Amino acid sequence: MVNFMNILKEKNLKATPQRISVLKELHKNEHPTIDGLYEAIKKDYPSISLATVYKNVHTLKENGIIIEVNMPNGKMRYDIFTKPHIHIVCKNCNSVEDMDYDKQLCDYQKNLEAKGNIEIDRLDVIATVERCKHCSQ
Repeated sequence: MVNFMNILKEKNLKATPQRISVLKELHKNEHPTIDGLYEAIKKDYPSISLATVYKNVHTLKENGIIIEVNMPNGKMRYDIFTKPHIHIVCKNCNSVEDMDYDKQLCDYQKNLEAKGNIEIDRLDVIATVERCKHCSQ
């Protein structure tokens, strides 16, 4: 089980109920839009506002705890960043699936760092496909 309090503490952020609810919802791995995230959180916290969700998503994103996934239809989706992974995005059905990095991608990152004499904090990879396994069935 992921300890959301520790994740926030490591980034010197207060562990508010709103932030924890955002992280819990994103941990379900469904890559929601901001509206979907709001609707899901609202079930447990009926008084929460959309502005509060936006503010907390922004703070968590700025601190590297969550990431935005750019979608072909223009609606951002969100994901908690627990480990490096690739997002497979389907143009046809808009599904987003996580895939772990393999050794080659880790080696590629090391080569980029060496070539540019830099240290990469996080390598965000989005692979866009015409049709995925969900809409090909």
